[in-house]
Amino acid sequence: MTQTVGDFSDARQPARGASPPTSRVVAIVELLARAEQPSLTLAEIVRQTSLSRATAHAIVSELVSSGWLVRDPVAGTFTVGPGFVALARNTDGADHLIRWAASAARELCRRFEIPCFVARRTSADTVTLASHAFPPHLAPDSEPHPWLRNGSRIRLRPPICREFIAWDPPEARSEWVAQAAESTRTRLRLVLDVVAERGYSIERMTDDHVAMIEALSSLDTMSETLRARVGDLLTELSVIDYLPEELDACAADGTGIPVVTIGAPVFDAAGRVAAAIVACPNTTLGIDELRELGEATRAAADGLSGQSS
Repeated sequence: MTQTVGDFSDARQPARGASPPTSRVVAIVELLARAEQPSLTLAEIVRQTSLSRATAHAIVSELVSSGWLVRDPVAGTFTVGPGFVALARNTDGADHLIRWAASAARELCRRFEIPCFVARRTSADTVTLASHAFPPHLAPDSEPHPWLRNGSRIRLRPPICREFIAWDPPEARSEWVAQAAESTRTRLRLVLDVVAERGYSIERMTDDHVAMIEALSSLDTMSETLRARVGDLLTELSVIDYLPEELDACAADGTGIPVVTIGAPVFDAAGRVAAAIVACPNTTLGIDELRELGEATRAAADGLSGQSS
């Protein structure tokens, strides 16, 4: 007797509003593309998909013609073909996370009409700007966002890129904090806890924000002594993120909250922060505006988490 898998009829029902013909094709391809799946006869495909024999025969015949399935003429069974395997191989090395995140960033940009970008962790201490989106009224090379260029590299040095660090193990967080000036380490530890609880970082808006990022990213070209001094100075000059009581104070006095960026983490399947979606309002926001944008950015990132390898 030919080995069979569990009943497939309940595994994929067409969603409301979906295309039934497309769903039937997907059902057959998914059935035969399962790991360790033996080849199946047409009768077995009919039974496991609950399709009519005529429908299944028409779909299978077309898939055979396209090379997505092959038929064993002796056994009369079907299995995945070279066309499908080639397609899977071609997409195996693609960075799908960035494609998905770029789409999420474009949607966030469209909704709030502000620049957004995707940062990908490319080494233990470096993130790379992998994709960006600009609203129609703002050209990519215009002020105030001239540094938003694909391929730009940012070093994971205090106090920036906190959304990549807040969920790290304690020892990794401690190593990162130790790179900062001693006078700022207590605040950095508090801020990392707040970011992890809130779900996103908030970069305060200052006149020297862009210059600070560029300086931090170029520290590796300096001598070790000078690098340490410059890094400490930049950290000391920065007011790092917002603690809850500081946001409450801004809300109470109605002065608004200056914000450059809001960054939310995208986790890989192992629970590590692999990327971040970053919204760039670069303006003063009311507390409700800040929370709406923050939650939307976090939701966009959460929708991608666990989907990267």
